[in-house]
Amino acid sequence: MTDNGQTKKRGRKQAAFTRAPPIILDRRERIESKPTSTEDKEEEAKDTVIPFMRRPAKFNTDAILKNLTDYPGHFVIGIIGKQGVGKSTILSQFAQLDQVFSTQPCDQFLISGHKTEGIDMYVTPERAILLDTEPVLSWSVLEKVIRTENLDGLNPDVWLEMDSIYTVLFLLSVCHVILVVNDKPEIDLDILQLIQRAEALKFNIPDYPLLTGQQDMNYYPDIVFVCNKCKSQDFTLEKYMNLQTALGTIFKQSQLKMQGLVQLGSILPSFITPDTINIFFLPDQQDNTIESFDILACELRDQVTAAPRKSGKKGQVSEKDWFKNAYKIYELIHKSDYITEYLQVVRKLRDS
Repeated sequence: MTDNGQTKKRGRKQAAFTRAPPIILDRRERIESKPTSTEDKEEEAKDTVIPFMRRPAKFNTDAILKNLTDYPGHFVIGIIGKQGVGKSTILSQFAQLDQVFSTQPCDQFLISGHKTEGIDMYVTPERAILLDTEPVLSWSVLEKVIRTENLDGLNPDVWLEMDSIYTVLFLLSVCHVILVVNDKPEIDLDILQLIQRAEALKFNIPDYPLLTGQQDMNYYPDIVFVCNKCKSQDFTLEKYMNLQTALGTIFKQSQLKMQGLVQLGSILPSFITPDTINIFFLPDQQDNTIESFDILACELRDQVTAAPRKSGKKGQVSEKDWFKNAYKIYELIHKSDYITEYLQVVRKLRDS
C-alpha cells in the first residue's frame, strides 16, 4: 500500500475503531494456480474446517480452542442466507481455496437437503475466523429436526422461525461482519424481516459478557448484502440503485452498520455512487460477461477484510477469549426472558 493510501486510511478512522489494512490477494495466482498445489491445499484446508456447533447446542470446544490462538486480536466473518444461494461457495473464496466449506449441487437439494449443518468454522492464514451457517428458514433443516429431535412443543413454522432468529442473533452478537447472501439483485422480504426481528430481540446482550467493565449492550456488526448468481443483464446501475433505495427504506430505523464498508464501484466504475449501502454483485460462475466470479469475489474479500477492528481493551481480546465470550453469548440468547416472551406472543398469534 502506498503512503498516500495509508494517509487516506488514517483519515477514515473513527474514535472507537481502527481500520485494518485490506488483505490484498494476487488475482493471477488465484486464477492460474497449479492444479497439484491447489488440490493439496484443499485437502489440507478441509482437515481444518471445524464443526463449530451442532444440534442441540453442542460446541466442539476442544477442536475450536486448538485452532485458535492466545495472541491479542480477533476478526470474525459470518454468513447467512437461504438454501442454495451459495453461502459456502462465497466463504470458500474468502479462504482462498475452492470448496473449503462443503457445497451442494442444485440438483441434489430435493434429494439430499442442505449440506451445511449447524455452524462450521475455518481460520484463514491471515487469522480471519470464518463462520459458515446452515440455511435459515429451510424446510430441510425443519424436516431433519422433526425426524431426529423434538420441536419443544412448538408448531413447525414457529420453531423454524425462532431457530433462524437464534442463528442470526448469535452472529449479530459475535461477528465483525455478516454477509447476507441472496439470489440475484432481488428483495427477499423473508430474510430482511428475519434480520429485523433478530435486531429487535438483541436486547441486553453484551458484546463481551466475560470482560469486566465497558460492556456494550448495543453492539452491531457491519452488514454486507451479497447478490450472488447475477446474470450479465443484472449488472445495471438501475437495478443497483433500486436495491439501494429499497434496503434504505426497509432499514431506515436500523442500528445495523450498513454503509461505508463495501463499494461495487471500486472495481466496476459504472457503479460509483456516494453514500451507498453495502451491496455487492457476484456473477453466475458460468457467466463472465462483466467480470469473472473469482475476481469479483476476491475484490469483495479485500474490502470486507478491511473492516474496522475494535481498539483498546476489546481489540486485544484473543481468539480463544472471543470463543469463550461467544459461548456465553449463546447461553444468554437462549435463556433471554425477552426472547422467551416474544416466543410466547408468537405462539399465541399462530394458535389463534
